[in-house]
Amino acid sequence: MKLIQTLLAVLFLLITPNLQAQITDCVSDRYQAPIFDNVRRTNDITYGAAQNVSGNMQSLEIDFYEPDPADEYLGKRPLVVMFFGGSFLGGDKQAGDMVAWCDSLARYGYACASVEYRLDNFFNFLGAGNAERAAYRAIQDGRAAIRFLLEDPNGFGFNIDRDHIYTGGNSAGAITAIHIAYADDSERPAATFSPDMGCIDCSGNSYVQPFTVAGVIDLWGAIFDVQMIDAADNVPMVIVHGDADDVVPYDSGPPYGFPIFPTVYGALPMVAELTAQNICHQFYPYPGQGHAFYGSASNGFWPPVFNHGQTFLYDKTLQFDSPVPVGALTACTSDTETYSVPANADSYFCWDVVGGTVISTNNEQITVQWDAAGTGQLTLTEASCLDVIGTEQTINVTVEACACASMDLTLNFDDNPEQTSWEILDANGVPVATGGAYTGAAGGSSTIETACLPDGCYDLVVYDSGNDGMCPRRTTTVLTGINIATLGLGGVFNGIPRVGQMCGDYTLTDASGNVVATGGGRFGTSEMNSFCIVGGVVQLQQSPDIYQRIDNDILMNVNIYPNPAYEQITIEHNIQTDNDIQIAIMDVNGRMVQANMIVNNSTTSLNVNDLPSGVYFIQMMVDDRMITEKFVKK
Repeated sequence: MKLIQTLLAVLFLLITPNLQAQITDCVSDRYQAPIFDNVRRTNDITYGAAQNVSGNMQSLEIDFYEPDPADEYLGKRPLVVMFFGGSFLGGDKQAGDMVAWCDSLARYGYACASVEYRLDNFFNFLGAGNAERAAYRAIQDGRAAIRFLLEDPNGFGFNIDRDHIYTGGNSAGAITAIHIAYADDSERPAATFSPDMGCIDCSGNSYVQPFTVAGVIDLWGAIFDVQMIDAADNVPMVIVHGDADDVVPYDSGPPYGFPIFPTVYGALPMVAELTAQNICHQFYPYPGQGHAFYGSASNGFWPPVFNHGQTFLYDKTLQFDSPVPVGALTACTSDTETYSVPANADSYFCWDVVGGTVISTNNEQITVQWDAAGTGQLTLTEASCLDVIGTEQTINVTVEACACASMDLTLNFDDNPEQTSWEILDANGVPVATGGAYTGAAGGSSTIETACLPDGCYDLVVYDSGNDGMCPRRTTTVLTGINIATLGLGGVFNGIPRVGQMCGDYTLTDASGNVVATGGGRFGTSEMNSFCIVGGVVQLQQSPDIYQRIDNDILMNVNIYPNPAYEQITIEHNIQTDNDIQIAIMDVNGRMVQANMIVNNSTTSLNVNDLPSGVYFIQMMVDDRMITEKFVKK
């Protein structure tokens, strides 16, 4: 196999634009472009020692390349481990192509190690089984180098992400890289047992760092047995090979065509096996090219070959699809909906909304209020901890100008308001409005709750936790002079006059004052009323700040600002009336969260500092008309 002496490193200048290495939310060119201008290279780092073919202990070293630490912004980086070519007889970790590969990959954002491994000598290499033993030494050394990089015993700061370790090489180095990825102890060549060279991880150093390989860059390499490639390993591979290679067979046969060497299997049989096992791979045959054909700086093959490896690593092993957001795909204008993806502490999620207002977000979840009728869009992009940007996912949300009817629920409590609660259920039994229990309300007091309901059929359910409905609890004591009408405790008890306590009741009315449901008194645990709405009032279309409504042929402008609000909102209007205007603040469930205020000014300021973040509605009662407008509290 040829020794590559030409310094290909200078050629990276042809593909290196002047870009700054920096991370932006879900926007990054790392691994896709050489964004790092400066690379730190540390030579001759000792990763272990092992007995060489001469019987002597040999110190083993790597050269380590990485983006300049002053520019690096990741705590963990993917690692590419490269092995030089040279027939297991020669070569060096500082061969020109190894320097070019590692320097260029570091500029793309990888950590890269060029590994020294033990070499054989020519006369020994020709002996029976010695070629397999030479390759096995290189495999043992390569695995020891990876264990060392994961262990980082001297605190160098290699910072390797063990889920993204890649091996690659040229010729003998490619054979080494392939077997590190696919071979295990059960697949050792028979020659390695006589004499016994030890297990595949029993040489070089004693670090215990289990790892798997995430991908292989094979430059005119081969494998001893294609059966080593199995679906259980599932290691992707990019294969580059010239079909006129007379050193490592493009198909199968002994290296150099010498029968003294074992049969190996090159590009064609490996591609066939990868295809049969459904393992991701890419194959780049080079017609008419021989072995190590990128060895000349002038032949123009280095840039495309490097591009094959670099794009393979990104497209086939790093790139991923962002998750699809889950949530409602149909909504009414002004509806507030929450969308989410599975939580992932190692990822950052970026959301983009078209046709809606973001109410809140907490990385993997977002709450959106949909604005105008039409098609809204929600786009999610995931950025992994390695700064790989996932393919964005977009869902379309159909937003309709749904009709809704304003409903008032008047509750007249008995002596125990804290026992009363209620909910309105839609046709699917889903609560669309709720209230209570009314802890803190005075016995015998009243309240009005408001909800806006789209056309449809509903159930109003009123509950009493005391199991006596909206009436005072009865007694089994025989009394005299009871006022039966009260259904409570009245009359005279043991000669002492008592005041009768009245039962409570409730009434649900529409905007015109029509009663659609009523009840109360003694009903036990709960009481249900069914009703339907047809022809509700269409909700308004609005811009973020100015709201207009035509009601009873009168144009009314209402300006709410700031919107979104933080501590205070101001309401300006041009409503002409001789009467006071009643103003209340309602939450999205139709519950009053700030008591009615009666004003007769064209400008009114309200303190909303104590309200939780969310969407609210200003409800203005003007003569016989009601105006409802939205604002957002941050």
